[in-house]
Amino acid sequence: MLQNIREKKWIAFVILVPVIIAMAFFGVDSYFSTNIETFAARIQGPAKFMGYGGQEREISQDEFRRRFDQVREQERQRQGESFDSLAFESLDNKRQVLDAMVDEALLALVAERDGITVSELAAAEELKALPQFQVDGKYSPESYRVTLAGQGTNHAQFMAGMRADMARRTVPAQIIDTALTSDAELEAFLKLSRQTRDVSLLDLPTPSLPAEAPSDADLQAWYDANASRYRSEEQVALEYVEIDGATLEVPTTVDEATLRGRYEDQKARYTTAAKRVASHLLVAVPADADAAAEAAARERIDRLAEQARLPGADFAALARENSDDLGSKAEGGDLGEIQPGVFPAEFEAALNKLDQAGQVSEPVRTPDGWHLVQLREFTPGTGRSFEEVRGELETEYLANERDRVFSDLTGELIDLVYQDPTALAPAAEKLGLPLQRTGLFSRREATGIAALPAVREAAFSEAQRVDRQVSDTIEIGPNQVVVIHVVDVKPEAAIPLADVRDRVLSDYNADRLAKASKAQAEALLARAEKGETLDALATEVGRTVATLPGVNREAQLPPSLIAGVFRLPAPEAGKPSLGVVELAPDRHALVSVTAVTPGDLALLDDQTRLLLRGQFAQARGLVEYQDFIKSLRKTYTITVAEDRL
Repeated sequence: MLQNIREKKWIAFVILVPVIIAMAFFGVDSYFSTNIETFAARIQGPAKFMGYGGQEREISQDEFRRRFDQVREQERQRQGESFDSLAFESLDNKRQVLDAMVDEALLALVAERDGITVSELAAAEELKALPQFQVDGKYSPESYRVTLAGQGTNHAQFMAGMRADMARRTVPAQIIDTALTSDAELEAFLKLSRQTRDVSLLDLPTPSLPAEAPSDADLQAWYDANASRYRSEEQVALEYVEIDGATLEVPTTVDEATLRGRYEDQKARYTTAAKRVASHLLVAVPADADAAAEAAARERIDRLAEQARLPGADFAALARENSDDLGSKAEGGDLGEIQPGVFPAEFEAALNKLDQAGQVSEPVRTPDGWHLVQLREFTPGTGRSFEEVRGELETEYLANERDRVFSDLTGELIDLVYQDPTALAPAAEKLGLPLQRTGLFSRREATGIAALPAVREAAFSEAQRVDRQVSDTIEIGPNQVVVIHVVDVKPEAAIPLADVRDRVLSDYNADRLAKASKAQAEALLARAEKGETLDALATEVGRTVATLPGVNREAQLPPSLIAGVFRLPAPEAGKPSLGVVELAPDRHALVSVTAVTPGDLALLDDQTRLLLRGQFAQARGLVEYQDFIKSLRKTYTITVAEDRL
C-alpha cells in the first residue's frame, strides 16, 4: 500500500487535501477537545455557503437564569403574599420567559442582518428620556452614574446595549406603526363589539338535598374517587443560623486622620462640575465618506462658522436653516444641558474649551459629521470643604465598618459550610452563632423565619429537602441573612377518612347539588325548546322572569351570564334563542335572547372614530408583529435545552 502511494503521488494528494482543509477550518485542537454545550437556547440563521456562514446566537444558562429571576421578582411584587415561588418554577413559566428571550435574539439578528444601526446622538436623546435616570421630570447625571455603578457597568457598555436595543426595536416599531385598517373593518368590529341583546332570565332555585343522608359506602366511594383532595401537605423542619448586621458589635468612633484621608480619596464626590447649556449645528457626512464629500462638508462648515461669528449673528436661526440634525434643527440646535459622557468625546472637548456664553467652537469632526457648538449658558463648578462634610464622612465610615464586619462574618460562615455542606451545627459553633430550629411547616403555611417566601422556597428545593445540603445565604433584609439546613421531612400522605369525614360530607353534598341544579336546568331547557314559555316554567319553580333589555358586553352582570348571553346564536324570526348559564356550581339560569341590535355608529363623532381606528390599527399591528416573529421562527433554527432551564 505504501509503495503504491510512493509511486502514485496523486493518491496521497487525494487523501491529504481534505484533511488539510478540515484542519484549516477547525484547527487541530478540534480533534482532541471535548465540546460541552451550556446554552439554554441556540438560534441559527440560514447558511450562506455550503452549510456555513449563517448567523448564530446563544442564550446562556446564566442569561436565562438572570432574566427568570427578574421576572420572578416582578411577579412576587405584583402578587404579594399570594405568590407561590415553587409553582412559578414550572416548565411552562420557564419556557414562556425563554421564548421572550428567543424573540429578542431573533430581532437582534434581523437588525444585524439588515444593517440597522442607531446613531450616538439618537441614543443620547433616548437616554435622557428614560424615567429611571430622571429627578423631578428632568435627566439627572448623578442618578445615571449611581444606577450604572449599582449595575456594575459603565457608560460605554450601557450605551452599546442601548443602541443594540434600539436597533432591535426598529423593525417591530415599523410593523406596528404602519398597520392600517379600513372604515368598513372598523364599522364591522364596532357593530359587533357594541351589539346589544334583549334578554329574558329565569334564575332557578337551588334544588334541595334528598332527605336521606348519604351512607358510609357513598362517602367512602366519594373519598376514594377524589383521594387527591384529601392529602396532607409535605412538611419540613429546619436548623438555621441568622446573621443580622444591626446586632453586630462594630466601632462607634473614628479618628480625624482617617476621615481626612477619606475626604482626599473621595474629593470628587464633594465637587460639582461646571454646567454648560449648548446648541449645535451639524453638517452630516459619514465617517467613511470619500475625499470629495469630506472636502465639501468641511468647506460648508467653515462657511457657516464664519457666519456664526459675525457680530449679532443668530446661531439658532442659522441652525434652523442649515443643520442636518433633524432632532434639534427645529429648536435652533438646542441640546439643553450637556452631561458628561453622553456626546462623542471630540464634541465634548470642543464644548469644554468654551467658557463665555455666546462663544462658538471651531468646527469639530465626529462620526456623524462636522459640528459647530455654541455655549449658551455657563455655570462654574463648586466644592465643599472637609469641615462641611465631616459628619457625612463619619456616618458613612461607621456604616461601612458595619457592612465590613457583616460581610466578613458571612464570608467565614460560607467558607465553613463549603468545607462540610451536610451539617450546619459545626460552623455555627465555631463562629459562636446560635443554632435555631423551626417546627414542621408546609409550602403554604408557616410561622417565624419559615413564613418568609425566600426561606420556604429554599427549604423545599431538591438540594435542601432531598439531598439535605446546607443552603447558600438567603437574604431576608438589609444586611440580614440566614443559612438553613433541613433536618426533618414529613412526606405528603393521605388523610384518613375518619379525620376528614365532615369535609368529605360537605364536598359530596356540594357535588350532588351541582349535578341536581344542572339536571334541573337542562330538563327545563328541553321543555322551553318544545314551546313552553319561561313564565310558565317560572310559575312552576316559584320564580319570576327578569326582563333585561339592551344588554351589552360591559353590563354590570355576572361575567358568566354575559358570556352565556353572547354565546347564543341570534334568534330566528319569531323564535327566541335559548340556553342554560351556570351562575354558580349549584345555581343555574335559563336565558332567552329575543332580539339582537347591532352597535349604533350614528352617535360616533369623527374624533372618537379616528381614535378607535388608531387603536384598531395598533391591535392589528401587534398581530402582524406576532406573525412576523412566527415567520422568523420558521426561517431560523431554534434549539432549546429544556434540561438546562
